Amino acid sequence: MKNFFIVFCCVLMCLNTKAQQKNPPLIVGIVVQQMRYDAIARYASEMTSNGFLRIFRSGAVCNNACYDYMITEPSPGFATIYTGANPCSHGIIADSWYDRNSGKYVSSTGDTKYSAVGAVSETGKVSPLKLSGTTLGDQLKLSNYKRSKVFSVSYNNYGAVLPSGRLSNGAYWFDEKSGCFISSSYYMKTLPSWVSDFNSRRLPEDYLEKGWHTLKTMGSYEASLPDNSIYENGINGQNVFPYSLLKHNEGGYKALKHTPFVDELTKEFVLDLIDKEDLGGDNFTDLLMINFASAGNVSDLFGIRSVELEDTYLRLDNYIAQILQRLDQKLGTSNYIVFLTADRGSSDTPSFLQDMGLEGQTIDVKHFMTLLNAYLRALYGDEKWVDKYYGRQIYLNHLAIERHKLSLKEVQDMASQFLLEIDGISNAVPSSVLLGGNTGGGVWKQAVNNFYRKRSGDIIINLEPHSIEVGEGASRSGFSNSAQNSAYNYDVHVPLAFFGRNIKSVKVNRKVSIADITPTLTTILQILPPDRSTGEAIHEVIYE
Repeated sequence: MKNFFIVFCCVLMCLNTKAQQKNPPLIVGIVVQQMRYDAIARYASEMTSNGFLRIFRSGAVCNNACYDYMITEPSPGFATIYTGANPCSHGIIADSWYDRNSGKYVSSTGDTKYSAVGAVSETGKVSPLKLSGTTLGDQLKLSNYKRSKVFSVSYNNYGAVLPSGRLSNGAYWFDEKSGCFISSSYYMKTLPSWVSDFNSRRLPEDYLEKGWHTLKTMGSYEASLPDNSIYENGINGQNVFPYSLLKHNEGGYKALKHTPFVDELTKEFVLDLIDKEDLGGDNFTDLLMINFASAGNVSDLFGIRSVELEDTYLRLDNYIAQILQRLDQKLGTSNYIVFLTADRGSSDTPSFLQDMGLEGQTIDVKHFMTLLNAYLRALYGDEKWVDKYYGRQIYLNHLAIERHKLSLKEVQDMASQFLLEIDGISNAVPSSVLLGGNTGGGVWKQAVNNFYRKRSGDIIINLEPHSIEVGEGASRSGFSNSAQNSAYNYDVHVPLAFFGRNIKSVKVNRKVSIADITPTLTTILQILPPDRSTGEAIHEVIYE
């Protein structure tokens, strides 16, 4: 019986190996932070034919790919892409949220049980354990007893940790203090020697020293407003080229954050990773997940119509071309699969829209929270009825509600109705409604898809279009030059294309969900989708 079992396992492994040989040797996921759907069309005339345009002209392009939830922040985006599920299933409702049990704010990846590997850094105290369910990488490794190699790379820890899942070989991100790529003890005890060698090249120092000059002559940036546009915040108040990064650096390497060199550094690390880890070098499909963060960081300070952002995209076009060229050399022309999308989109600067005769505004969080508390005091007595507001979610004081023997549903309903009377708030949906699940389509469906009972607040709100919230509890630290984190098209509608081995050249114009990316890839690989996946395979993309 024992011998029979051994033979049976050998046969299964042999069949699995043959199945793997039919699959692409490598899948590469590229996520560009805060990339609007119209970004490629805006800059296409200035791009090369080897980067973005190679993917979008030769691949399967989904012209109506959207996120199906309300709070469009980076962390939910990464989790949705690689789990094939919405926040209501994978549990990553925002970049961070208020935890009632501890009375503290918690991040989507924060985990004090683990520490940084490669530097002494708070950014290393992370793990993927807040993510509920498996990811694309987890399913790939499960399918062949961990023979596939799975890696993720980002400038930010969440951009590496959330895609990586629980079984990845490594997640790497940049530490602004040390100027090194690091990881977490969740993944490894020490950095591989090749990562240490990469860090020893000290590329960030070179970027700081050379500063940021335009890639082209200034007059040729025709897709943008003038360089001295009044709609830009700039780096420490400077909003015109050139930028002396050493002048603006405040210690460590933080001055790099709002430049295209974040992406150049990521590209250089990825090229080393492909070679040193021999991705695609055996019979088992490997997975590499790349996050390019510069576009999001640059648009935060300069807006989406700035020369700085245009310059960033043209440089990123070259970086992507270099990665595709390396894959061609290593694996054969297009003998791999790449998909490219964004974690969310972005809005125009409100003041620009106002000057154009459209709507746009800045909303003070403290103001409408003060109004809400005053209203609830008038109804129910002198208490602090609102415990916290954070990231478009209102957490009511449950202890006070219980102490006064009030109905939680009633307080939620009354608070929601009052909020709808405040200028700037478009929707306010109480959790008592969201728990029912059946709220119809549109914004209501998006609110349901964002609701995770253990973490979400009592009320989720949606602001009027092109609104930026400021003050304590705002979803983004500091002031962003573009409105984000909404259910509107400029946030939820993003680019999506698949390119490479056996991928059809086709335009998919029907609406598809970003949650459909992973089920599409697992269908190609003939493996099970992640256990909480609710997306559907995009059949137009899949080869016969």
